[in-house]
Amino acid sequence: MESEGYTYRKTHHRFIKRFQYGTHEYSLTLDGRSGLVAVDAGFFVHFDALEKQFKKALGYACPWSAGATLLNAGASPWNCFLFEDRFAGLQPTERSGIPSEVIHSQARLEACVRFLLDAHTRHAMPLFRSLQTVRQLADFLGDYIRKGCSGRCRPLPETAIYLWLLAAGALGDHLDEIVALARGIRSGYVGHDVDSSVQAVIQYMASNNILQKQ
Repeated sequence: MESEGYTYRKTHHRFIKRFQYGTHEYSLTLDGRSGLVAVDAGFFVHFDALEKQFKKALGYACPWSAGATLLNAGASPWNCFLFEDRFAGLQPTERSGIPSEVIHSQARLEACVRFLLDAHTRHAMPLFRSLQTVRQLADFLGDYIRKGCSGRCRPLPETAIYLWLLAAGALGDHLDEIVALARGIRSGYVGHDVDSSVQAVIQYMASNNILQKQ
């Protein structure tokens, strides 16, 4: 991954690569329940300025601008088991005396490396290549909302609306369509009103001179 230009961050096992407007992230999730380790991954695009504005406007952080876990991206397989199959049927007490390097063999580790690199090539890289500019992100989110919030690798519908507003405002796009489409979106969180939050984002942009002339 480092040869591809990534920097490793130990926290959450993330591989980070910068682009002009933010970062591309490929992160690993290790599941070690019962002493049997499995790994899967997620890939995320962060548009730094938009995500900072999101938090200032709404008071809470935007997790990512676009992305998904391998499972939600439709990958098959979406995870890799690092342990030899014959150990899965053993009781924890039976496995307790067996060294981890026996349960998690070198061959399985190497297979996992191939799995993660292949998933990066097939699922993460196409998204990273397609989202290099704010215009590309705005079109990506707008297409999702116009299609009734159908599509992979997008954030929650309400988050997509707020990010689309911020991107559109910075680009000088008209906001009327976004405001109209937002009226059909209901939040999954109790007490969160999407229409009020849309107005909060617009007010924030107006107060901070983010809205470009239309």
